Order: sequence, then structure tokens, then C-alpha cells
Amino acid sequence: MESKQIVVFKLLEHEFGMDIIKVLEIQNYESIRPVPEVPDYIEGIINVRGVVFTIFNLRKRLNLPLQENLSHSKLILMNLKDNRVGFIVDSVSEILTVETMHIEESSTILGKKEVSCIQGIIKKADQMILLLDVDILISETQEMMPLGVNDENNYSSNSK
Repeated sequence: MESKQIVVFKLLEHEFGMDIIKVLEIQNYESIRPVPEVPDYIEGIINVRGVVFTIFNLRKRLNLPLQENLSHSKLILMNLKDNRVGFIVDSVSEILTVETMHIEESSTILGKKEVSCIQGIIKKADQMILLLDVDILISETQEMMPLGVNDENNYSSNSK
């Protein structure tokens, strides 16, 4: 049987998941440098050991109520294609190994249009975990970013 490892995290009382294969690390929230002229769900950038990550506020991106104090939040840092991105989440719950046959396609339940960033639904005991497609979450943002924000060499070579 084929299986996937999923990092499970919370936003409000809801559980979401992302494929762990793309996760570089999970760390505590740190100060984020704002970047002008980006969508409001992009909080800014951070420098982690010389590598710059674009940070998304996942609550804003998913149209959930905002959190006033982010100091207890976590950052899930990922490598997506040629982009280094991070997602602000409330907390990280667990790493879950799921057989792919137990991941139900979201389109069969919710319809295609409404759930473009939902890759699937994992049913675990009495809970449901929405599996996010992180590539889709950031795809429409690519053309809106100022020149150089996703260019690793441009920022990391100038960072101190």
C-alpha cells in the first residue's frame, strides 16, 4: 500500500495537513519583514540561515478570522519548486502517516470550484483533516510578487 506523511496543523479549531515531503523545517514564529505591493495574505519575508522565505498568513489566505497575537504561532517552511515559502499556522499537532486510499478527493464531496486549494480530505477517527495543495495556494501569487522577492540569490547574498 502506498502511503504519505502529512504534517497536521491547526488554524482556529480546524485541522489541516500538508505533504511533509516539501517541508524543510517547522519553527517558532519570528519577526517578519514586510514587503510592499504584495497581496495582503503575504506577511513578508524572513531570513533563515542565509535563505529568504516568503511568508504567507494562512488564515488570511483561507479567509479565516485573523489572530491578533502571532507570538505563539508556528512557521512551516517549505521548498516548492523554485520557491522558498513559509506558512503561519496556529500550532502543529502531529506527523501522520496515511495510506493514500484513505485520502478522499475533495471534488467528490465539495465540488471543484470552491476547493481549488484543497487536495483531499483525511478521515481519522472522529475528525477530518483538510489536505492543502500548497502549490495551488501560492500559484496565483507568483505573478503578483515584486521583482526579486522569490529570487533566492537576490536576497540571500545581500542578507546579513
